[in-house]
Amino acid sequence: MALKRRDSQCSQMEMSDLETRTRPSQDDSVRCKVCEATFNTLQDCLAHELLKHTIKPQKKLRKCLDAITKLFASEQIQCERRVLKATLAQAPAGQHLRAILTFYAGNCSELSACFSQVRDTLQKQLQGRVKVYPFGSLVTGLALKDSDIDLFLEQTDVSSNAISHRQLFNKIYNFLRRSECFQDVFAIRHARVPIIRCKHVYSGLSLDINMSSPNSTYNSRFVAELLGRDVRMRELFLFLKLWAKKLKIIGSGSMTSYCLITLIIFGLQQQRLLPSIKQLQARCPVVEVMGVNYAYSFQQVRPIPAGVTSLDLISDFFALYHKMNFERKLLSPYLGYALDIDTAFSVPGTFPEYEQQLQAMAKATGEQPEPFQSQRCVCVQDPFEMQHNVGQSISITNLCYLRECLVLAHQACCDKKLVAAPAKLYDYLIFGLAEQLLQSQRIEQGHPAKVRRQVSTREQQQDADKPKMEKTAQILVDAAPKSSTPAPKPAREAKPTKVPTTADMPTEPPAEPPAESPAESPAKSNDKSKERLSSTSSLDNGPVMSMHVHILKPTNNDLKSLRADLLSKKTNTEQTIFFYWAECYVDAIKDILVNIYGLTLKQIEPKEETPSMAAPQTLPQQYTWLINTSVDTWSARNFQRSTKQSFFAQQLQQTVEFIKTRPANANFVVNLNGRFSVIIGADYKELRLELQPMSSDALGLQRHSPLTKFFKSLKNMLCNYNFKEKVISMQYQR
Repeated sequence: MALKRRDSQCSQMEMSDLETRTRPSQDDSVRCKVCEATFNTLQDCLAHELLKHTIKPQKKLRKCLDAITKLFASEQIQCERRVLKATLAQAPAGQHLRAILTFYAGNCSELSACFSQVRDTLQKQLQGRVKVYPFGSLVTGLALKDSDIDLFLEQTDVSSNAISHRQLFNKIYNFLRRSECFQDVFAIRHARVPIIRCKHVYSGLSLDINMSSPNSTYNSRFVAELLGRDVRMRELFLFLKLWAKKLKIIGSGSMTSYCLITLIIFGLQQQRLLPSIKQLQARCPVVEVMGVNYAYSFQQVRPIPAGVTSLDLISDFFALYHKMNFERKLLSPYLGYALDIDTAFSVPGTFPEYEQQLQAMAKATGEQPEPFQSQRCVCVQDPFEMQHNVGQSISITNLCYLRECLVLAHQACCDKKLVAAPAKLYDYLIFGLAEQLLQSQRIEQGHPAKVRRQVSTREQQQDADKPKMEKTAQILVDAAPKSSTPAPKPAREAKPTKVPTTADMPTEPPAEPPAESPAESPAKSNDKSKERLSSTSSLDNGPVMSMHVHILKPTNNDLKSLRADLLSKKTNTEQTIFFYWAECYVDAIKDILVNIYGLTLKQIEPKEETPSMAAPQTLPQQYTWLINTSVDTWSARNFQRSTKQSFFAQQLQQTVEFIKTRPANANFVVNLNGRFSVIIGADYKELRLELQPMSSDALGLQRHSPLTKFFKSLKNMLCNYNFKEKVISMQYQR
């Protein structure tokens, strides 16, 4: 009863507090209960309290770090790290950064070819009523291997019969959904700038199509011209984009690539390497687009001093932002300096250029533009469109994570040992930094603040007592009687536990395993050696590379088909039904590789068909083939079932058509070489498919490489594959 009464009192207090806050005061404002800030509405006040005074971000940050840790611990990322280390080891002195950028940079010619195809398709469909312009990474040259293509469609028909933006949006959307050249088409209508997102079938590249705002095309031209002035600029922008992508700082629901670019521009302005946008526009005629002036000129801009390296620019970026007070500042590249966020827009006359642009936009568009979204964790102003906060998507959790990354990156760039070894420095920034974040987080979780203070005090006391202990030990040694027998060596002093720093963190794994414990038995040691060997044997025969893996397991329908059509006719029951399932599936995979995909197979394991292997009672543990082809027979393949013919017949019909038409088309000429394995489980209840690139394959298993596209198609094939057809229609025989 007392507990219920207390809960009732608490709820009444909460309700009374809410009622008090909903009652308007004399000035019709609502005050924050934490910092006494005033707001016009209760909703704004509650949003402010949730944003500024919540205690949940630290919990969310831990979840974020756990997710990042799992990602970096995956075999794919670790293999990528090993390959990058090998690339850096072969890079000439002073060329490590360029080696990294070459390793991760996207194929601009492939992006340009895809853009040309899409542009011609759309302009032909709309009969010349639109022009298609690229923007984003294709224009700026900052494309990575996973970059997409951004397009803007501009109407050329300005007559009274011209269709509206909404009609054009719907027309393009319906065309893309009907077209065989595009897939995964969906519209994002309620975004700040509505877009259509889809995938180009022939290239596999993603597209973002915008029809309402040309502003991004002008921003991209500005960035492209800025990067074209100095190769160090491009290296700075591209590396930081790669760094942010790898650490998931850039991503859906977090920081955008354009926000990062704006931060870099603002950072260059703080280093006096780039004037403000206001200064760049001072001597230019106005280029107004929808009320925004996009004019600029680099003629009066001084070049970057010759003694400044790309690494210096990267280090300056981390040095500036690791201590930036994002919550209190408005970063304005237009002005070239930061303003106080509380007074920048609330006090009239503080930012007259912003107020003038709002009036110009309202006059040009006939609509009042939305004001700058200042109630956000991060406020970064668009260099030209001053009412746009390019950092508005960053949450508190993202900001906490960004700060952690910036602090560790700054510490690494200040570490003389790491800076003297560029290969280790770049490896740490891209991969090792995430491991360091996890270590720091575990230490904080395992040691509360009080314990950490005690540990720190104990370390300081031990450091202070250490000279006294050494002096006492020396006195005892001098006072001891001399003997011909050498004195035993003193036990090594135990080092106090300390929090690892950037300098303490190993940047490479140890060359040798730790020494074996004396108490460990030889048998146990041998078992551990075998365990280590089995875990790395797949990578011992050549360069360390990643692999694509897919697991197949029997379904109930598979087993029913076997029982009905095979086992009832056989007298040999020495093997389980799973044996016949595995045998049938291996045969089906061979047919798919050779007949449907038209691959050339060279079997390397088992090396020869011995009598024991050919016997029906056994199956090899593993089949391995070298596969190759010069024609792409997997792109744009249709996996939908038909009632008129079997699935295999439908796929074979497509293959015949592909082999006739595609060799003459340069878009489908490939050089696919790989090592394909089928590993059979000991109980025949699982098949493991593995695909590895050859050592001479420069593309390897990159996102858009032929091997990756083929493997995705093969998985789709096996998902739609009808096991019963193999058993019956293709006359399966043991």
